[in-house]
Amino acid sequence: MLEAWSNFTVIIIIQLLLFIFCAYYEKRLSDAPRILGLGVFTGIIFGLLFDFIVGKLFGLHSYVLGFGVLFLILNAALSYGLFAATILLIQRVQLIHFYIWTFVIVAVYEIANHFFRVWTWEFVLSHDQFLIVLSVGYFAGAILIATVWHFFLGHRFLFIDNLLKK
Repeated sequence: MLEAWSNFTVIIIIQLLLFIFCAYYEKRLSDAPRILGLGVFTGIIFGLLFDFIVGKLFGLHSYVLGFGVLFLILNAALSYGLFAATILLIQRVQLIHFYIWTFVIVAVYEIANHFFRVWTWEFVLSHDQFLIVLSVGYFAGAILIATVWHFFLGHRFLFIDNLLKK
């Protein structure tokens, strides 16, 4: 059990480092604390819903630490929160760059999870199909977060504004 918590800690640190790198790259380090707070709030809502619906209800993923309340809340706040916060950092980019950033996030998260197992995808696909499903799934989640923040929380995303102009 200690190894599972250690792996979770390593995954969170890797996600935090990616967030800091993204904040630096996007020249938004001064916004980082506020964005992390928004990410935690968003992560709790989206993370708990995703884990209960996709993980528990449909059984598409599981956690080494299980689906206990403490872990799910920590995971939602920290892991999903860092994902959401990283998405908020990239609100000033075109759609193709938004997709590329999302793909980078997928690659970092899934490679880290390969070495420090926290979650397991419970469906069997070929390697190529698996990459496509992960890419589309993470991208859909990123679009959902961006859309909610854009329309309901006043954080404008450039690619959404550009799509609405057409």
